[in-house]
Amino acid sequence: MSGKFQSVKDPLSEALRNQAVDAAKRHKASWIELGRFLHSIYRDKHYREWGYLSFEAYCVKELSIKQVTASKLLKSYGFLEKEEPRLVSPQMVEKGAPKEFPDYEAVNLLRLAKENASLTPHDYAELREAVIQTGKEPKEVRAQVKQILAERDPKDPEEEKRARRNALVKRLISLLAAAKTESADGKLLPDYLLKQMTDLAVKLQAQIEG
Repeated sequence: MSGKFQSVKDPLSEALRNQAVDAAKRHKASWIELGRFLHSIYRDKHYREWGYLSFEAYCVKELSIKQVTASKLLKSYGFLEKEEPRLVSPQMVEKGAPKEFPDYEAVNLLRLAKENASLTPHDYAELREAVIQTGKEPKEVRAQVKQILAERDPKDPEEEKRARRNALVKRLISLLAAAKTESADGKLLPDYLLKQMTDLAVKLQAQIEG
């Protein structure tokens, strides 16, 4: 199934369609502009007028945008429209340079933080400043969220020690396996030593705690 069906064309709808295609080509420069078009297209289901059975099919086939990217763009724009309307105003989009707008993935992380019951209003305010005011990259925002959550729910010392111990044992097993393979292929060590390496790996495996 192609995901398309026959439909009657409307001039205004077609104009929106062409604007969306053009914005998709430039969305890295100004994703908010594309987000506004996608929001309108999704809300009013214009994609059906254009012969697509779903919004996702329209984004993939006509705009060459992956479903996950389209979803983030749509949700991020909707979030800004509700929480930060100044940023998505036509005047701001028209006059603003791309660097003045936060990254859409960072905005999506802020949206998720807003919905996270484990984060306090103070936590959200810090994240908002990082995303909206400072314009931090998604990687930095993600790390900040993890740090906040880690401080909110610190690991048990014994659990952390067990995790480090298991990681060390697994690395040793991996190193033994690689050394044994290299030694066997090149006939670098006698068989009895290779057997001892195998036995040691088995003993180490038994030391991994669940």
